Amino acid sequence: MSYTKKAYENNIINNVKQINNKTINDNDITPLMNLIDNTFSIVEEINKKDSDIGELWNEIASDIIASINSSTSGFYRQGIITLRSVLELGCMSFFYSDHKVEFHLFKAHDAKADKYVSTLIRDYDFYTTNYIQSFYNNIEKIQTKNNSISIFLSKIYKDLSDVVHGRYKTLTKQSTLKINYSKEQFNFFNDKLHSVLSILAVMYILRYQDIDNTSLIALANKSGTVQL
Repeated sequence: MSYTKKAYENNIINNVKQINNKTINDNDITPLMNLIDNTFSIVEEINKKDSDIGELWNEIASDIIASINSSTSGFYRQGIITLRSVLELGCMSFFYSDHKVEFHLFKAHDAKADKYVSTLIRDYDFYTTNYIQSFYNNIEKIQTKNNSISIFLSKIYKDLSDVVHGRYKTLTKQSTLKINYSKEQFNFFNDKLHSVLSILAVMYILRYQDIDNTSLIALANKSGTVQL
């Protein structure tokens, strides 16, 4: 049996509309809107400071919106998969802020996008305490423990990668092909979204020493890696 336009409209489009309504009515999504506002704040400031890196953050902002849209539409695993892309691009952007030669190769010569979070931490001591001290001298006074940020990055990257690679415990275990609303799955996504954006806020604040945005500082503190 072929999948018709009418079947797609009934089973996907109309069903997604219902899930969107259930999600909005059953959850306070104001914090999600605040996260989008925080993202736009970072995009705006980075574009002022470094327009090349700002291009990456335009892509990151688009992925964040796509991730939220997926999760509010019932595609929870797809939302998480996009979140890993957000984390990877975010970390790449901060890495390239400090490595302009590598960024030139990446942009001008289409070099491989192989700066995975785990690779950055292993090969470059990325956002370890020693790394951060090169641009933020007082990191030892505000971090909650030594290497708190790189440890957090490793953990959240592993959690997201488990979903991307289909580790069984992370599957949504659908018994049918029908898309359904799940408050549990939405909350799981929401938790990972806050984790990713809170640590990106930490990295942005430290790298660019932007301590004027109280909303971003509050978000960064939620990561538990720093006390700003």
